[in-house]
Amino acid sequence: MRKLKAAELILDFDLYPRNNVDSHNVSNLVDALIAGAELPPVIVDKKSKRVVDGFHRVRAHLRHYGEDAEIFCIEKTFRSEEDMFEAAARPKAAHGCNVDPCDRTHCVIVAERLGLSLDRLAGALNMPVDKLGSLRSDRTATAGGLTVALKQTIRHKAGAKLTKRQRAANRRLSGMNQLFYVNQLIELL
Repeated sequence: MRKLKAAELILDFDLYPRNNVDSHNVSNLVDALIAGAELPPVIVDKKSKRVVDGFHRVRAHLRHYGEDAEIFCIEKTFRSEEDMFEAAARPKAAHGCNVDPCDRTHCVIVAERLGLSLDRLAGALNMPVDKLGSLRSDRTATAGGLTVALKQTIRHKAGAKLTKRQRAANRRLSGMNQLFYVNQLIELL
């Protein structure tokens, strides 16, 4: 384990198993840093310096300390992109922010692109293969020629081709079901 400058680390979103970085979690980690907490080390690929585990921790260090932040890192060597992605997905199932169905679906899409088998991915995410496989048909759509993971709110669009507006909504929505939003609006009125 050694310290590396945050600016040296690469946050490769093609490797990131989540749908997005949770800014609330980053804020909580910044608060922990301010309070004097030492966060667990970040796992990085030794050759490329890509972050395998610790996107939120890197973002928190950058936000709190700036680009000169030094972060404890464990450097590992991976045989392939598939191995690196499997290592990135594995800790998400065991600790940290919850891995929601949209994140799992995103993992299926990335694993497919990398040629990583659903068996290996299911092992990394601690879930049955058949359940993971059904996410591909039940929770994806196409947008701009790409396969995208759908949040719960617009899950009814599974298998469809999304418009630009629908794709933007999928990115912005929190992922709650439609009834949640209706009830929120009723409460506000």
